[in-house]
Amino acid sequence: MKPYAANRQLFSLFYALHIFTLPRNKGDNIISSMRKIDSKYIWALAIFAAALALRIIYFLQVRSNYPGWDTPTIDPLYHDLWAKQIASGDILGSGPFFRAPLYAYFLGAIYAIFGPSLTAAKIIQHLIGAISCAVIFLFADRYFNRRTAILSGLISAFYWVFIYFEDELLLDSLLILFSVILIWLLLKAFERPSLKCFLITGIILGLAAVTRPNFLVMLPVIAIWVFYAFKLHIKEKIARILVLCAGCALIISPVTIRNILIGDDMVLIASQGGINFYIGNNTYATGATAVMPEFGPTWQYADCEYLAKLETGRIGQEMKQSEVSSFYYKRAIKFILNEPAEWIYLMIKKLSYFWNAYEISNNQNLYFFKKFASVTVILPPLLFIIAPLSLIGLWHVFTKDPRYHIMGFFIIVYMLTVIGFFVNSRFRLPVLPFLIILSVYTVFKTIDYIKRKEIKKLIYTIVALIILIPLCNIDFFKIRHDSFAMSHFSLGNVYLKKGLKQQALDEYALALELEDCVPSAHLNRGIIYFGETDFANARKEFVLELSSCHRSAQAHNNLSVLDRLSGDFQSALAHATEAISQSPQYLEAYINKILALRRLGENQQAFDTAKNLTLNFPDYLPGRYFLGIFLKELGRTDEATGQFRFIIGRGEQSIIEKYDLSTIYSAQTEYGYKPHRMPALAYYELGNIFVGRGEIDSALVYFRRATEILPEYPDAWTNLALAYDHKKMYEEALSAFKKSLDLDPENPYTLYNLGLTLGKLGLLREAAETFRIAIDIKPDFREAIEKLRITESILESSGD
Repeated sequence: MKPYAANRQLFSLFYALHIFTLPRNKGDNIISSMRKIDSKYIWALAIFAAALALRIIYFLQVRSNYPGWDTPTIDPLYHDLWAKQIASGDILGSGPFFRAPLYAYFLGAIYAIFGPSLTAAKIIQHLIGAISCAVIFLFADRYFNRRTAILSGLISAFYWVFIYFEDELLLDSLLILFSVILIWLLLKAFERPSLKCFLITGIILGLAAVTRPNFLVMLPVIAIWVFYAFKLHIKEKIARILVLCAGCALIISPVTIRNILIGDDMVLIASQGGINFYIGNNTYATGATAVMPEFGPTWQYADCEYLAKLETGRIGQEMKQSEVSSFYYKRAIKFILNEPAEWIYLMIKKLSYFWNAYEISNNQNLYFFKKFASVTVILPPLLFIIAPLSLIGLWHVFTKDPRYHIMGFFIIVYMLTVIGFFVNSRFRLPVLPFLIILSVYTVFKTIDYIKRKEIKKLIYTIVALIILIPLCNIDFFKIRHDSFAMSHFSLGNVYLKKGLKQQALDEYALALELEDCVPSAHLNRGIIYFGETDFANARKEFVLELSSCHRSAQAHNNLSVLDRLSGDFQSALAHATEAISQSPQYLEAYINKILALRRLGENQQAFDTAKNLTLNFPDYLPGRYFLGIFLKELGRTDEATGQFRFIIGRGEQSIIEKYDLSTIYSAQTEYGYKPHRMPALAYYELGNIFVGRGEIDSALVYFRRATEILPEYPDAWTNLALAYDHKKMYEEALSAFKKSLDLDPENPYTLYNLGLTLGKLGLLREAAETFRIAIDIKPDFREAIEKLRITESILESSGD
C-alpha cells in the first residue's frame, strides 16, 4: 500500500469530466488534453461510464418488466410519502423523527425540483452509484495500487447488489459514497492533520449519521485512532478531535433541535433505535428478520407503543417516542443479562449472517427480483469469494502502518453495530467497498507471494482461505429461504394497490401454493371478494386465514363485518370481541364491536365501549367520533361538540410522524380506513348539532366545510342544501342537491327534499317528477305521496 501526494483532490473525477467537455476550438485539441491527463482519471471515467451504462440498462429493464416499479411498498413507500410531504412545503413535519431524516430530505429535494418523479429519483441515485464506483477506484489507487484500484472499481461497477439498492427508494446507496469519502478524508487528515480537514471529516460523519445513526459509533473510534496513530502533541490531538466533533454536531444539532421544538421530544436523530435493538435481541429473535415477537412480521409502531404503555401502566396516557425507544432498549438489555448464553449464540449467528455470501432480504427478495432484469445474468454474485478474501485483507491492514488501521476499525465497528441489531443485505452495504478493495488486494498479494516464492506466506493464505470459504458460504443457521411465497404475496399487494384485483388474486394464490401459511394472503383475497360483494367467498377466505395461520385479529374483525351485514349481530359481536382479545391495540375491532352492540340494542354497552376506547386511546379519532355520536343522541350536545372539535383540531393525522405502514396501506386502497374522512365527518355532525340549536348560519359553515374536505360524501351535500333552503338560497340549494344525487342517485329522501325546493321556486312539473322518482324507489314514502298529490292538484287547477 502506498500513499500518494497529499495535494491530490478527493474528487479528481470531476476535473477529468471537465477536461473531456472542453471545446475543441480552444487551446489544444481533445487528444492533446487526454495525453496530459493522468491515466488514473481515464480509468476513473471508464469505470464511471461502465457503471452508469449498466445501471441505465438495469433501470430500463426493471421499469419495463416489474409491475410494481411505480408502486413503492414498505420502506420505499414510507420514504416516498415523507419526501412528497417535504416537497409540498411541509418541511419540518410533526413529532420527532422516527427514522433518520437525511434521505427523506434528499428525495424531497428531487421531488421539489422534478416533481414526484420516481424516474428522476432513481436516475439520480444510479448516477451517485456510478460516481461511487469511480471514487472507490480513486481511493484504492491512492492508498493501495493501480491494479487493485482497477479491479475494485470494475467489481463495484458490476456488483448487482449495489445496482439493486440504487434502484430502490432506500437510503443505503448514499452510505456507500459517504463511507468511502469518510475513510478517505481520515487518511488525508493523517497526511495533513489540519483543523479544516478534521472539520470537513466531521461534517461528512454527521451527514452519514443523519442518514444512518450507527455511524456515530465511529466518533470514539476515530478519537482512539488519532491518539495512538498521529504524531502530534496531546493538545493538538484533542483540538482535532474537538473540531471533528464540532463538524459532526454542525449537522446533527439542527435535527436534535427540530425534534425538541417541533416533536417535543429529546431525540438526538431518530427514535427507532430501541425497537430495532429489541427486534434483534430477544428470545425469539432470528437475527435476520424484522419481527416483533409479540406481534409477528406485520407489526406497526402503534403495536409497540401499546405494549410499552401496557407494561408501564400508562394506557390512556401520552408516551413520547423516546420513552417507547427506551422501554425496548431496557427490554433487550434485560434479555441479554438474563440469558447471556442464548444472547452469545444469537450474536454468533448474526456474525455468520454478516459474512455469509447469501443476501438476506428485507423489503423484498433480491433473488426473486433478478428475474425482472436480464442484465443481472452478467452480474455474478461475488460475495462468496469477496468475504473470505477480505477477511485476509483485514489482517493485512492491521499489519501495516497505523494510518490504515482506521479502515479496519470502520469495517469491524460498523459490523458490530449491525450485528448488535439484526442483519440483512442492505445493512452491510457501507463496508462493502472496503471488502471489495481488501479482497482484490489479497488476490494480488497472493500472486506476489507466488512470484516471489514466499512459500510460507502463500501457505498461510491458502490455509486461511480453506477455512474461511466454507465459513462464509455454508448456511450453518438455515437462513437461506428458497421459497418465493412472500415475494408473490408482495407482488399481490402491488396489484391490489393498483386496483388490478384478478392479478392480485393470482399472486396470492401462487404464494399459498408455495406455503400453507402466508400471513394476510387469504385475508387480502377475502378483502378483494368483499369489495366485489362476493360475501360467500370473502367469508371462506377469512376462515382460511384463521385455519392456516391460526391467529388473525384482522380476519375476526372482517368476519364481524360480514356477520353484521348478514344480520347475525351476536356472531358479529363475538368475532369483534375475539379480535380485540387477540390484539387489544387493533382499534378498528372496537368500532365493529360498537356497531354490533348498537344493532343488538345494547346502547349502554356500546357507549361504554366508545368511552373506554377514547379513554385508553385518546388519539384514535374514530373512537372520539362514535363517542360524540352517542353523546349527541343522549342530548349531551356540549360534550359531543367537544369530541367533534377535538377531531377537527387534530385534523388528518400524520402517517409519517410514526412508522404506521398499516394506515398508509389502508389509506391507499379502496377498502381501508381513510384518516382524512374524520374531520369531514366531525364538521358534518357539528352542522347537525347547530341545526338542532337553530343556528343555521353556523350549520351552513360546518356543512360547507365537510363538503370541501370530503366532496364524495352525499349526506353532507344534502344537509348543506337543506341549510341553503332554510336561508332561502334556493339556487345554491339546487346545486348542492344535484351534487348529492350525482353521488347517490337513488336516495328517496334527497329526491323528496329536492322536490320541495323546486316547488318553492315554482318549478312544479319538475317537483312532481322528482316526487314520482322518490316514490318509485320507496313506494311507501307517505310524505312524498302526499306532496305529489298536492303538486298534481295545483298543476291541474292551473291548467298546466
